[in-house]
Amino acid sequence: MALPAQTLATIQAAGAAIYAADAALKEAVQSYAEQVKLAMTENPFDLGNDSLFDDWKTVARLSRAVGQVEAEFQKIYNAATDLSAGAIPAVLTMPSLTAPQATATSDLAMVQAIDATDAVIIKKVPKKIKATDKAKPAASQPTSLSGNSAKVLDRLLGMLNPNHFVKINRAAVGAEIGLPKGSIGASITKLLDTGHLIEGGIGEYKLGTPKAK
Repeated sequence: MALPAQTLATIQAAGAAIYAADAALKEAVQSYAEQVKLAMTENPFDLGNDSLFDDWKTVARLSRAVGQVEAEFQKIYNAATDLSAGAIPAVLTMPSLTAPQATATSDLAMVQAIDATDAVIIKKVPKKIKATDKAKPAASQPTSLSGNSAKVLDRLLGMLNPNHFVKINRAAVGAEIGLPKGSIGASITKLLDTGHLIEGGIGEYKLGTPKAK
């Protein structure tokens, strides 16, 4: 079982701190050595030289101890890394490569089947459009009206013109031709769709050019 990545990171951080401490102590040992050398050169009989020499030896012992800890900690980190690295091959060999290959083949076959179907549909659509186009009458014929729409248009022809918008009262128009207000609204919507009417402001209309069928 591999160690968690966070554990490895913590060990590595601790090792880096020990390494930094070791480097700092080695510099301190070198600094004390230079001080001892300078003191002995200037006055070898100074009583303070003994204390300075003892301090130098103490720092040297600390540096050696930390160096040993740093070496041992390096072994700890290497062992933890090897443990995690040794667990990787076992994990990688667990999945089977046969199943994904079979699945990929099935998926490819499914995609090919769909593509073939789509191609057939694309070929058929233009044929249907051509047949429909041949069956269409001449485009110049206007849309014919019947029922309530025809009644409403017949009444509005006497009230509107193609040049100016005129405000109309739907309820009044309905009362004149015997249709409820709701039917008048539906009929006017139909006339707007066919192009017989053009809407301006609220309740304002003028005659338009009927759309072809």
